[in-house]
Amino acid sequence: MHYEKPIVMYLAYEPYGISYLKKFLKNYEKFNSGYNHELLICFKKFKNSKNIKNWCKIIHFKFTKFIDKEIKNDFDIGSYFRIAKKYKNRKILFLDTHTIPLVDNWLYFFIKNYEKKSVIGATGSYASIPSMFFQFYFKQHTKLQQIRWGLQHMLKVKLFPNPHIRTTGFFMSAMDFLSLNVNRNKLIKKIETNYFEGGRNGMSQQLISRGFKLFIINSENKKFLIPDWPKSQTYCCKNQEKLIFGDNRTNEYANASLKIKKKMNKFCWGDN
Repeated sequence: MHYEKPIVMYLAYEPYGISYLKKFLKNYEKFNSGYNHELLICFKKFKNSKNIKNWCKIIHFKFTKFIDKEIKNDFDIGSYFRIAKKYKNRKILFLDTHTIPLVDNWLYFFIKNYEKKSVIGATGSYASIPSMFFQFYFKQHTKLQQIRWGLQHMLKVKLFPNPHIRTTGFFMSAMDFLSLNVNRNKLIKKIETNYFEGGRNGMSQQLISRGFKLFIINSENKKFLIPDWPKSQTYCCKNQEKLIFGDNRTNEYANASLKIKKKMNKFCWGDN
């Protein structure tokens, strides 16, 4: 029945330009999802309805239009909450503006591996913002600056290892998402969205404390619990051969030199 269909939601964000939507649509058509679903495209921060109509002209298949009327920019997370509230009885695959499918059966893998009290990510990480500062990851800043920033972020983010699902692409029950304790008024600051993703009181840590299982799945339809995430061959793992989705950060890793790849791998996963 229609209401039981999972939702695949994609965030079309006007300030980034239409090219990201074009990339998503190209891969959405190229790779079969493997499962019947409702595609929902969320139009965020559009100046007027004419621009939305122009963007819709390039979509040549059935979809649900969700116009996010929120004036302030609370990034992708704010939109996720509004969509979950409207479709609270559904399961949703949340995809941000940069995320595109890379393999066939991409939705089927999430459906196949979902279980109650779980969240499934296409990618995850053990990375910690304060640990990166304390180990002087950012060469463009002085060591003194990084120590000071590391201490500030340590109040909000655990030291490494800090397992968290990356919010560029994840699947869960809308009701479970809405149950998260979040001050959504703070999401107008980009750093607060980082805290939502990987903070001490962020999505992953809240769900872990409530006994949820956090899975990463890969393109071989294998799922991995937190201790085995580095074996998934997804984000910053080896050559990322088994990614289900690509995004701006997976592309950054793919295009990096071997030296930078080793650095990114270490800060995501440690000496694995």
